[in-house]
Amino acid sequence: VNIDVEDQPTGEFSVAGGYSTQDGFVGEVSVGERNFLGRGQQVRVAVTLGQRTRGVEFSFTEPYFLGYRISAGFDVFAKRQQASNYITFDSQMIGGTIRFGIPITEEFGIQTRYSIYQQKITIPEALKNCVVYPIPVGDACLLDGEASYAYKELDGEKRLVSMVGYSLIYNTLDNNINPTSGILAEFRQDIAGVGGDAKFLRTTVDARWYRDLGFYDAIAFIRGQAGYIRAFGNQNLKILDQFFKGPEIVRGFAPGGIGPRDIGSQSLDSLGGTTYWGVTLEAQFPMSFLPKDLGLKGAVFADAGSLFNYKASNPVPIVGIPGGVPLNIWDENKVRSSIGVGVLWASPFGPVRFDFAWPITKGEFDRTQWFRFSGGTRF
Repeated sequence: VNIDVEDQPTGEFSVAGGYSTQDGFVGEVSVGERNFLGRGQQVRVAVTLGQRTRGVEFSFTEPYFLGYRISAGFDVFAKRQQASNYITFDSQMIGGTIRFGIPITEEFGIQTRYSIYQQKITIPEALKNCVVYPIPVGDACLLDGEASYAYKELDGEKRLVSMVGYSLIYNTLDNNINPTSGILAEFRQDIAGVGGDAKFLRTTVDARWYRDLGFYDAIAFIRGQAGYIRAFGNQNLKILDQFFKGPEIVRGFAPGGIGPRDIGSQSLDSLGGTTYWGVTLEAQFPMSFLPKDLGLKGAVFADAGSLFNYKASNPVPIVGIPGGVPLNIWDENKVRSSIGVGVLWASPFGPVRFDFAWPITKGEFDRTQWFRFSGGTRF
């Protein structure tokens, strides 16, 4: 018996990013190996670089832990983001995760994890200068109309989050990289409060369905996602615990561009929310009027979703004013929607995607972003 064996590519290089007319370019470059030292272990290093963003992440996975069909791995990361037109504070985060994956069937599996990370935000001096009130107020800096108090209460404070979580994952995709049929669904819960300074329960669900339409190699894609977070143990949520959403649920909106805002702050700061949902409909098709060797495909899509229900610091405690003064919060449960077109290119450097989206409905204080791109390759 003669057997011909051909090695398959196990390395991976990818690049992803986006562009904002106000914040410029931000991108991520990563290198990975799915058969490290020929042992089947997976290693990945990613570096994020942008005009206001820096970060590094390292991941390691052992697919057969102690000889069993259980995956085990860890991630460590460090991220830093500077204040921008969308976020009026500098943030730092450093931490890690230990995770285990347990396959139940070929299509269904469970992942468990423990995460611990430290957060710190710093308000730029220009956004926290005090003003002079007609009457003496001990905490005048909190209401100077610049950065929101929701940020100022955490200024310079180091906050530790320690949490455990699990995911239920169902996957029937015919191809994890370029699927044409099947379902990928994940139900995820994380509980913070195993030590640390935060106590909350966060639940998210994300489901995707692909179907071959049977003509012109066209593919239909439907995605639904939702999330909810709540505090427990007589502790309030902090603004860093909330969901911040934008193009992740509705393309055509800026990062953090959807949802509640402090319209009493000078920068109309995004406050995040405890509840979100999103739905995407998309069709992909080859551009038959172009040579097939170019590897170009087109896409049309429609997105809809919302982020709402702010549940953090409010009202602002002010010395001499019983009960404090409430934030001027805009929190509208309004459907945000957009339509758009995309171009998918199987370039020599790997698949690249360009999306152009136009908001159809939006909130009065939402912020938009019409263009994004992403891409990657394998070696």
